[in-house]
Amino acid sequence: MQNATLHNLDVNRKNLLQLIVLRLIAIMGQVLTILFVQHWLHISLPASEMFLVVAALIAVNFISFYRYKFQKNISDKSLFLELLFDVAALAAQIYFSGGISNPFISLFLLQVIIAAILLRAFYAWMLAAATTSCYIFLSFYYRELHAFHHHGEGDFLNMHLHGMLISYVIAAILLLVFVTKIRRNLKEGDEKINVLQRQALEKERIVRMGLLATGAAHELGTPLSTILVVLNDWQKMKLEKSMAEDVDLIESQIIRCQKIISEILTSSGKDRLENAKFAKVKNTFDDLLSEWKKSRKPQNLIYNFEGKSESLMMFDSSLLQALFNIFDNALEASENFVLVAIFSLEKNVIIEVEDRGSGFDPEILKEIGSLNLSRKNSSGLGIFLAINVLKRLGGKLEIKNLELGSRVIITIPLT
Repeated sequence: MQNATLHNLDVNRKNLLQLIVLRLIAIMGQVLTILFVQHWLHISLPASEMFLVVAALIAVNFISFYRYKFQKNISDKSLFLELLFDVAALAAQIYFSGGISNPFISLFLLQVIIAAILLRAFYAWMLAAATTSCYIFLSFYYRELHAFHHHGEGDFLNMHLHGMLISYVIAAILLLVFVTKIRRNLKEGDEKINVLQRQALEKERIVRMGLLATGAAHELGTPLSTILVVLNDWQKMKLEKSMAEDVDLIESQIIRCQKIISEILTSSGKDRLENAKFAKVKNTFDDLLSEWKKSRKPQNLIYNFEGKSESLMMFDSSLLQALFNIFDNALEASENFVLVAIFSLEKNVIIEVEDRGSGFDPEILKEIGSLNLSRKNSSGLGIFLAINVLKRLGGKLEIKNLELGSRVIITIPLT
């Protein structure tokens, strides 16, 4: 609901700009029309009063533009008041130039159409009532254009018909331009809402996965402890050397599993970075790659570090686990070659992970960050989680296919 409200305010702000442009066109049109009627048709108009209305429109337009630049929240009520002032200005101009006999009186309908597009039903009906009231008022009260007695009845009718034609053309052009702009604003707003909805869905999936991981961690704790007890009993027996080494290896791996489960239970439910700590970039990545190499035993790992080794960066358990997942994906893609290059720059740390596998399908590259991302028969969970972890840190992840294999590029800001 909050996202929808923010979206509406943002669209209203863009629509306010369209009203400002529309009012600017109206100002220029009124000035040209007054001058044309005065000097070309030789019809006497109360020019001072009419130009005073134009000056008021210019002043209001400056105020509206100031609000557009510096006020982020534009409500439906604000747009209603903007349109209501335009209606009042048009009514004043019609009053000074013949009232209901003025062919430009039909421009009231333009205001109603704009209100129907921009505003909620209540405000649109209010503006329709205002324009109707103005129309009725101008039917009885207005300043007559006395210069008409110099023209014959046929001349007056021709001028009226020509005025109606000009009024129609102006209204049609303005509506076409205005409605096109409004539709574009609404489309952009809908796209933003879709992005917010996708982000909310991703967060919901992450929460579900976190609950699933926590539950699985609780369930796995008991059987792992049981296996560890049995292994301790085996270690007390007289086993062959090779068998004893296998038992020790199994015990070390189970202890590592228990450590991972403990970390899952400790970090469950903590989506923020309260436990994150700043650490030296080179020391942390040296330890991380050393631990990963020890546990995964890749046949050919190439690790390079370049740049400022003393720089500090924020690390937490979720980031380290995300990097582990990326390294694991590269190892699964090519067991014989994994390259990890770290570049510590002025403001960012760039991590490049290359493999010599089959690369990513081009169609899959279009869905980076989706739960369905995969280059194998898996869910792409590692990439999905890594991207969401990096988003929290202000980082990003890119994937590029090479002639042989693929490269994952991770960018993380130092601050």
